Amino acid sequence: MPGIFICYRREDSGPHAGRINDWIRNQLGEEAVFFDVDSIQPGDDFIAAIERRVSDCDVVLAVIGKDWLNGKDREGLRRIDNPEDFVHAELATALRRNVRIIPVLVDGATMPRRSELPDVLGDLVRRHAFELSHSRFRDEMGRLLQILANTVPAEKSGTCRVNPIDGLTYVYIAPGRFTMGASPGDTECGDHERPAHEVEITRGFWIGQTPVTQAAYAKVMKSANPSRFQGAERPVENVSWEDASAYCKAVGMRLPTEAEWEYAARAGNGNARYGPLDRIAWYGDSGGETHPVGRKDANAWGLHDTLGNILEWVSDRYGAYELQAVSDPVGPPNGDNRVLRGGPWYDNPVGVRVSFRIRSVTSYRDYSIGFRCAGELA
Repeated sequence: MPGIFICYRREDSGPHAGRINDWIRNQLGEEAVFFDVDSIQPGDDFIAAIERRVSDCDVVLAVIGKDWLNGKDREGLRRIDNPEDFVHAELATALRRNVRIIPVLVDGATMPRRSELPDVLGDLVRRHAFELSHSRFRDEMGRLLQILANTVPAEKSGTCRVNPIDGLTYVYIAPGRFTMGASPGDTECGDHERPAHEVEITRGFWIGQTPVTQAAYAKVMKSANPSRFQGAERPVENVSWEDASAYCKAVGMRLPTEAEWEYAARAGNGNARYGPLDRIAWYGDSGGETHPVGRKDANAWGLHDTLGNILEWVSDRYGAYELQAVSDPVGPPNGDNRVLRGGPWYDNPVGVRVSFRIRSVTSYRDYSIGFRCAGELA
């Protein structure tokens, strides 16, 4: 999917937007940008189509000219106030989904004031603008292209690659922001999942598409299978935090941080679960055992078994959440307990939620505990 979405009004800034589009395509590739709503297919719900396009992009360029704010429709009403206006719908979606927006001011335009915008677009004023002038277009466009090249990841979330050392599939997770902890409306969460707080993941990473299997563990570690429930494609279990860390190191990876784990498990979904529980997770006894990985529905980025089947070690020491926004958190520097995420095959629905977290000493082993690896993948 295109990483850059250009939002503009034809009568206000059409020629400028077209020129910006041409430069981006020439420098970053034809597939890098979504430019025109004319590419929406006849018969499609255009609001739904816009929401899909904007939600899938990495950055929205909002091209703003002098008449952007006060353009009128046939009834003489401001178009920006109409929820079915293209520009309104595009920016409202980007703000709601926390997609990065760069206002691009052309023809000497200035940023609108919050009081001039409909309430749903008010936070646009908090986005730092980029000025693009006719006289210095080439230099300024070059600077904008550099910003975009650093913003749009080389890989998209959901890209898959096999690690040749263990033979498992890993999924790329692009940088982004999300709300970590108790999901909105989740009445089952405990105090240890609060407060919900904003987290930014600034670097992309690879993470196992599934928990590590018994076959992969035996191949890499060349030791007896520690699992109670034997089966090559079942998740390896009965492993300590040290066991899990040693495996990940052996395959050139590491354990994911708690924030990386939840970011990847949510896959852009703010709910307590990313789908109907029976379709996505083994839970509530599940026949009294673990099950082969990858048999339940994946999340939006292609990860299986993040909920149910097995608890998963992460790298962080256990600590209470704080309200302030953070970037790339790694947990407290001291403490005897490490965090476990996911939810085991025997747990009830309360323990099978994406914000659910428990802790244990690093030496603990149990037939409900496994892991998946994360990190760089050459």
